[in-house]
Amino acid sequence: MNKLIHFACFILIAIILVSGTIYVKQLMVQASETQEQDMKQVKEIQKENLKNRITLAEEFTVLKEHKTEKKPLNKKFTGITPTDIAIPSIDVNASIEQVGLLETGQMDAPSTEDGVAWFEPGSKPGVKGNAVLAGHVDSKTGPAIFYHLKDLDRGDEITVKDKQGTKLTFVVKKKQSYPRDKAPLNEIFGYSKGRHLNLITCTGTFDRSKGTHQERLVVYAELKEEQAMQLENEAKLPDAPTNVKISGDLLSWYAVREGNIIGY
Repeated sequence: MNKLIHFACFILIAIILVSGTIYVKQLMVQASETQEQDMKQVKEIQKENLKNRITLAEEFTVLKEHKTEKKPLNKKFTGITPTDIAIPSIDVNASIEQVGLLETGQMDAPSTEDGVAWFEPGSKPGVKGNAVLAGHVDSKTGPAIFYHLKDLDRGDEITVKDKQGTKLTFVVKKKQSYPRDKAPLNEIFGYSKGRHLNLITCTGTFDRSKGTHQERLVVYAELKEEQAMQLENEAKLPDAPTNVKISGDLLSWYAVREGNIIGY
């Protein structure tokens, strides 16, 4: 009887050991599967983060493009800082530099024969006033950028643009020559109700004792009508409210007809 009991106990212990071993193996398998799932999740997260970083980079690229958009022509337009000029009728294409005043009080000249200078202390092209550009007529070696400025006629077009690509087109209205020391500075540089662009160069006989020509040629141009109208058009003001109610000291109005509707 005792032997039978001992044998039964032995069998029970063996079953427990075998079951325990199988259970431990199952736990190890589950742990391994869980680890693999965790690794997959980590890889998915890393992949998603990489995707997000690429998307952010693309967004910043769009932002850079947005910053270089052309200026809209409206009442908030403050003119352009000109970088290039084109005058098709006399085959002029040139870059524009900014200049100021000399110690003598005169406008500084362009630094090169083929370049054009914008008088930066004055008006910007496109605003009300007189924007002024100057160019040399000739040099010791021959004609310079504004040599044919005298050939411009009424109606010829002058285009200036800035580094963003905003283009303004001006139409020649008249041209006039003045003695070097008797040019009407206020008419050329002063304020104007129109949006003007004035081009200056030397003309007349060259005075060797003075080192310059005896006269100045000024071409007066005005912003093209279509662009000027865009700048003059103001945004339409909203209509005054008509559905108004007075209650004691309170005045209220609704954006919708029905007074029982909250919000709009």
